[in-house]
Amino acid sequence: MAARVFRNTPNPLLIPEIVGLVVDNIHTVPDLLNCACVNIIWNLAALKKLYRGSLNDMQFRTPDIGSLNCLFVASRKRFVRNMSFVRHLLLCPESPAIDEAAQPDTRLACVEKCRAMRHREYAEHLLRPRGSGLASLSIPFQIMDQDWSQLSDLLLTPTVEFLAIDNYYCKLLMASYSYSRELTTPTDKFSNLKALTIYKSDSYLGIDELCELLKSCDLEFFHIESDNAEPVATQLLPYLRRQLSLRALALNIPCCGLNLGSKTPAREEQGDIWPRVKALYLQEGDQHWLEQLPKLTELQILSLRKLASGSPTINQSAIENVAKCRNLRVVDLVLNELDDVELLLNIADGCPLLQKFSVWPLGLRVDPGAANSLLSRLLRALPRLEFLALALECQMDGAILQDLARHCPQLTVLELPQTQLLLSLSLMTKTSTLRHLESMHLAGIYFRNPRRMMQCDKIRSIAREWRRIFPKIRGMPCTADVYSRYMSDDYSSEGSGDEVSVSSDEEVPELGFNDYDSVWFILRTKLWRCLGYPKDQFIHDRIQNMWQTDLEIKTIGWPVMPLKAFADPDLYSTAAHGVR
Repeated sequence: MAARVFRNTPNPLLIPEIVGLVVDNIHTVPDLLNCACVNIIWNLAALKKLYRGSLNDMQFRTPDIGSLNCLFVASRKRFVRNMSFVRHLLLCPESPAIDEAAQPDTRLACVEKCRAMRHREYAEHLLRPRGSGLASLSIPFQIMDQDWSQLSDLLLTPTVEFLAIDNYYCKLLMASYSYSRELTTPTDKFSNLKALTIYKSDSYLGIDELCELLKSCDLEFFHIESDNAEPVATQLLPYLRRQLSLRALALNIPCCGLNLGSKTPAREEQGDIWPRVKALYLQEGDQHWLEQLPKLTELQILSLRKLASGSPTINQSAIENVAKCRNLRVVDLVLNELDDVELLLNIADGCPLLQKFSVWPLGLRVDPGAANSLLSRLLRALPRLEFLALALECQMDGAILQDLARHCPQLTVLELPQTQLLLSLSLMTKTSTLRHLESMHLAGIYFRNPRRMMQCDKIRSIAREWRRIFPKIRGMPCTADVYSRYMSDDYSSEGSGDEVSVSSDEEVPELGFNDYDSVWFILRTKLWRCLGYPKDQFIHDRIQNMWQTDLEIKTIGWPVMPLKAFADPDLYSTAAHGVR
């Protein structure tokens, strides 16, 4: 009886529900591809995840246009089936090409046309797939010479909430309702569209169609990226001011002034602009923008990459106005030189909910005592901090690590690329574990008594303590070390004589010291080899970009994806070389 029961018990790895749970917990594309080769049950579960797509993780983007073309040629039946799994469709080449005809502009374009779009039947399966339908559509580069004459009505699926397109497609969108087989108005056609990203790559194309599109939409999210100057902002802002439902506004365009004019009675009746906005991104902001910040009472994310030139005391004004935004969770500022870095504490004291605090570039050299004092006070004021990035050029005592562990236990990213950290083995043994820290970027790490630390047993002791303190760090904190000959695969320390060739002076070097081939440098790179860190200089960029876009999705529903994310997708991926 027992044997009979055993024979009748199904193999759990053949039960679709269990297979689905296993596949849901697989987080790399190569492993998913291996799952797809097991059998038909595993194949179906893996393909659903591989083709679903992602708003921000390029590892899980839908296959590039070349791969889609290969699938379409190999089997139209499988093409139709696989497209039904797609929720976030990205129509993009594996590597965009430079559009030579766009001179004097320099822009990227897609020169490979999508074969499925030659036939309306299969274009519908691509752009209006069966199943639950598309939630987002991204076409970041113009697909050169692609014929849309009979397909423009398919460009915006009724289920799409997030649309990210090259500006070229705005004209097609506005024309599409004329070709639609349904009787709709522009307002009806775009009623489900909540988030719009425009990549304006060609200066010869105007934004008239974009302005008409904005008149037909009630958006919660708007993002535009362009290298063109003032005419874009001047023409666009009046239409954006009518978007009162906006929760996110990203204006990555130069010369974006916000001159609201005099306060006439009519203007007073309008109330504050964008009363619901939670995220504001400005490539360039002036005094008028700064004055509006305290009025944005729901503001949680602020990115200001450049302050308008010519504004008196613009840095101090920026800090004072930012400090009044009590609900801010992200501050990302690029300031001119500050006379007093203590002003940064005003932001920390005024915005206690901050999860990200990033200020670039300060352009200041700070003595070690002042640097340690400033950072300690910042940490005590920001207990929810997860991301800290400062361009402080200084030397910092390793005791600051204990302050990080004590005051900011959720810290995930520490970006101090101009800061040198001074460490010792005895200090490391007294430092608590930083359980969430995944990325730490420093100019250099200098161990005291480096020559004695070079002994094998000492390096192993340092490595053991390092793993205890930083269990989640996945890459070298000093990215320039990747070019060291000591990191090469064929390097062997046995009998190399490196320790003999260095200077006997073991005083900690001053700022600006070129430490290549010094005893500190050799010790550091041997430690990285012992820890098994990969030679990946972009790992910190990936971790930081994913942290940022994940927070955006959680806070405002959609990510602010720059065009470079599609040109160099490895920087926006949860895994190195994860792009298919």
